[in-house]
Amino acid sequence: MSVKLLITHDLTPQQLEQVRLTAREHMIVYTQERDLALAEARSADIALLGVFAREILETATNLKWAHIPWAGVDSLIDAIRKTPAVVTCGKGVFDAPMADHVFALLLTLTRQINTFLRYQIAGVWKRELPNASLTDLWGKTMGIVGLGNIGREVARRASVFGMRVLAVKRRPAAISEEPVDGLFLGYEGLRLMLPECDVVVITAALTPQTRYLLGQNEIASMKKGAILINVARGALVDEKALVEALKSGHLAGAGLDVFEEEPLPPDSPLWHMPNVVITPHVGGLSERTRQRVFERFLENLQRFLAGEPLVGVVDKEAGY
Repeated sequence: MSVKLLITHDLTPQQLEQVRLTAREHMIVYTQERDLALAEARSADIALLGVFAREILETATNLKWAHIPWAGVDSLIDAIRKTPAVVTCGKGVFDAPMADHVFALLLTLTRQINTFLRYQIAGVWKRELPNASLTDLWGKTMGIVGLGNIGREVARRASVFGMRVLAVKRRPAAISEEPVDGLFLGYEGLRLMLPECDVVVITAALTPQTRYLLGQNEIASMKKGAILINVARGALVDEKALVEALKSGHLAGAGLDVFEEEPLPPDSPLWHMPNVVITPHVGGLSERTRQRVFERFLENLQRFLAGEPLVGVVDKEAGY
């Protein structure tokens, strides 16, 4: 039986040709025009979503499978839950660059690279560090909030740096199956883990249950002088409470790739804090990201046409 594939995600001519070769006799509609996309969505069986993702999910009542190229689906979860289609996403595709980015932020803070860059720009040879000192990671404890694919990659890198690695996750798992030294479960586990950690890394998914997962009380329970790294979603952390903890010195620093409001507003105090490193939500990017994103879709297209299980299926109940 012939199927119809609607594509609104941006593809190169070479990638589109690979899709045509894989789909063979099946119909492909590639467009980024809203009216045409929504009209074609009504009879589409498969969708590779880019622009108009929400509207297509709400319009395509015959959809059997939809693929979302990015990993976080929190902004679309209500539409995902309503569609009868199986929905897959890019989770797992961005693990390596995201884990690398965690350590780029962390080492910038522990080795005071941000301060030395300011000296370099000023053309000053200076070793003094106002209100800070150089430190290393060996023997320190890292706590990972959200031990999914990205969290596991972070844990493996932390182990190589000689760190003791703890993690908290939502579902029970045997510690022998995870690359960590200690495993905690749920919110109570989070409260037990935080005071032990020199570094806390957030890689959890954003859901209604995890919004402000690290609020004022949780941040206050962290070890004095700890560092917070967030590469997941800004709304997982109470930003006002974080700013206060950084100002007071309770936290030594923060490396932030994500924020409650993006772009980060010009009047945010985070911009001007010397113990904060900011990047503009680029943690998952790499010169190879675009090809990896496409390869995930192409693999799933082959699987769908062969009647095989898909990779990266979104758990509609969990929200990721």
